[in-house]
Amino acid sequence: MRTLADVFIGKSNNLTFIRLIAALSVIYGHTSAVVAGASADWVAVTTGYAFLGGVAVDLFFLISGFLVTASILNSGVKNYVISRVLRIYPALWVNLILVTFVMGSVVTTLSVTEYLTNGNVWSYFKGLAFTYQGGFFLPGVFTQNHNQAVNGSIWSVLIEVWLYIAILFLYVFGTMRNRAIFNTLFFVLIVMIWNDKSYLPASLSGSTMLHVCLLFYIGSFLYINRDSVPVSPYFMLIALFLAGITLGTEKFAYGYILVLVTFFCTVSFLKQFSWMDKWGDYSYGVYLYGWPAQQLTAWAFPGFSGTQNCLTASAIALICGIASWHLIEKRALRLKKVFFRKTETSTINSGLTPQGASI
Repeated sequence: MRTLADVFIGKSNNLTFIRLIAALSVIYGHTSAVVAGASADWVAVTTGYAFLGGVAVDLFFLISGFLVTASILNSGVKNYVISRVLRIYPALWVNLILVTFVMGSVVTTLSVTEYLTNGNVWSYFKGLAFTYQGGFFLPGVFTQNHNQAVNGSIWSVLIEVWLYIAILFLYVFGTMRNRAIFNTLFFVLIVMIWNDKSYLPASLSGSTMLHVCLLFYIGSFLYINRDSVPVSPYFMLIALFLAGITLGTEKFAYGYILVLVTFFCTVSFLKQFSWMDKWGDYSYGVYLYGWPAQQLTAWAFPGFSGTQNCLTASAIALICGIASWHLIEKRALRLKKVFFRKTETSTINSGLTPQGASI
């Protein structure tokens, strides 16, 4: 039977497509929160446990845990840190500038001068821009909307960054380079936290925070044990069956996670949609602009139904995501090559080859 190591070969896979669909699903899933009277999405109605936007975010964290673990184990600390910074911050900063200062100045009920000199505006921007403090509201912005949050999705970016830092520390201390140590720590922590959440800091004690962190580290676990993880569509069918028979019970949470994990292992590394890689990875931009697009649509067209809001916001977010990738994200990632080219040149000039320096 094939393993996860067998299917995770090269960069030809469905991950770009899956993440884009997940980002658009977040917009759909948030429609009932943004538009008054909009019906809940079909996943929430069917399961009574999760909504489609939440499922998409869970899948993001699972995929991220897998890929960033692969990144640090294959590339080392320096490449990992530079890659993560360039992938997250340039697009985030541009988004925050446009949303906080441009869009905020237009839609706020305050005068532009009052708005731009308000300390809460700058606290919101700085806290999110440097990912040390979350924020949802800006003074006078979207106060007439059903939901006043400026970007209800951005909380996950902060959690993602802190999980990147945790992975870095685990690697530096050798935990991720020894499978036995990592697996032991992984299972011990799950058992401890499952039985007593007092071990956790207050910032992670919430069920949502704990849930996405768990999925992120399941992704790490899958990569580290990839040559021992069997992959078969039958496992996904079994997971769907278990989720079905536990639906409506407390055990459904286990079935739900099994479905996510088997879906990731079974579908992600097929190649039907690998052609999307030629276009670009628009998912991060769509995710960043999705909620603001919904709120802006609700502000400009308060009479729109949930479906109209969702379709309009999805189009806006997709356009912003495409622009973000081509104008910001792709160009930022090119800086990594420039940086390492300079490093290699300075190393050679000092009399050492890069290989010799690493030894």
